[in-house]
Amino acid sequence: MAAAGTQLGRLLGGLWFLAALLGRPGATAAVAGQPAAPAVASVDGRRAVAATGEDFVCATLDWWPPDKCDYGTCAWGRAGLLNLHKNAGNELSGTGVGARVGADQYAADVIALKALVDDVYRSEPSKPLVVAPGGFFDQAWFTELVVKTGPDLLSVVTHHVYNLGPGTLAATLRRDTHLIDKILDPSTLDGMLSTFSDLQRLLKSTGTSAVAWVGEAGGAYNSGRHLVTDAFVFSFWFLDQLGMAARFDTKSYCRQSLVGGNYGLLNTTTFQPNPDYYSALLWHRLMGTKVLAVTFSGTNKIRAYAHCARDSPGITLLLINLSGNATARVSVTAQGAAAAHAHRHGARKHGGGRKFRHVHVHVPGGGEAAAGAVRHEYHLTPKDGDLTSQVVMLNGRALATDAAGNIPALEAVEVDAARPIAVTPYSIVFARVPHFSAPACRVE
Repeated sequence: MAAAGTQLGRLLGGLWFLAALLGRPGATAAVAGQPAAPAVASVDGRRAVAATGEDFVCATLDWWPPDKCDYGTCAWGRAGLLNLHKNAGNELSGTGVGARVGADQYAADVIALKALVDDVYRSEPSKPLVVAPGGFFDQAWFTELVVKTGPDLLSVVTHHVYNLGPGTLAATLRRDTHLIDKILDPSTLDGMLSTFSDLQRLLKSTGTSAVAWVGEAGGAYNSGRHLVTDAFVFSFWFLDQLGMAARFDTKSYCRQSLVGGNYGLLNTTTFQPNPDYYSALLWHRLMGTKVLAVTFSGTNKIRAYAHCARDSPGITLLLINLSGNATARVSVTAQGAAAAHAHRHGARKHGGGRKFRHVHVHVPGGGEAAAGAVRHEYHLTPKDGDLTSQVVMLNGRALATDAAGNIPALEAVEVDAARPIAVTPYSIVFARVPHFSAPACRVE
């Protein structure tokens, strides 16, 4: 156990995490070789549309004991924190899960908690954040809570995300055979847009100083599903969630869980990273806190997000290809400058027979690359093309810790910046574009 503990300690160094004190199997990626569909990612670098916290990606530590063996598995092992904290309430908002508390009563309890925190920490230079409610978003309930607690009492408004339904149907222990289909379905992913946008609007309209966090997100409840929520395919959901949440001003996004269940970032028994660990680590290293608007023209199977690059010039694009049979060739352009000259192309058909209109916008010093400029790309694919693989390939190389438990180097490939980004079927690409001049990303 000592060696395992040392290894776990090294892994934690790469990822900030939070211990909350409040309480189609066998599917394979298609072989690339289909005609590549042209597409455009047009990024507005004039201003940031949102901002995350510096430590945006986090992971929960849960309390389940080793003998939690429901849903047909014993998925937690000794990964719980039963001896370290007690949970004062969980998922009590709206209609609740198993139990509920009205927003009026909950607000009164939060006010009492804040008074207690102020009293206990009155002589301390800093005090804990007051974080609530840690449940599923219900607009009327959340609005009442925020209004009744006042503008400055709550530090953080948290909500949970399990939009994919159950990993296992509790009553029958049957698996949801459509779970992978849901993960790869753009309409399912888009189903969370209203939650993030409604919460952002609520916080702005009420004038509260509280910020939004996703306090717990495992995607599929009932402890997830082995070889889905702990496999490569889940990075499509996870990274899309990070991009979407950031776009609506979420300051922190806490994955359920760091270790434990079937959705841990680390394997419960070996502490080896699951694919989503590397996805989270790449996000943390490449995506800065400033979020940029990006308009994508092309197939709806590509999800596109853009941020200022972290600790380096330019921007980073995240491109997620949900298609198993089409490569997208994505040109990166800038939009929005007064000096822009737009080249409009007539409507044409691409993947799936869907019509769209290209708008290429070339901005001097903006999205166009100078001769010889390069882009740094990180292509994530599953081993052997198997979406349920627990081994992720980075630019064709399998990622695994060494004998001492050290995380491997996450190295980019350099690509001529004048070439489109090739996003192969069932793959994920982070592309750092250092030559992209975005006023929003300038360091004052």
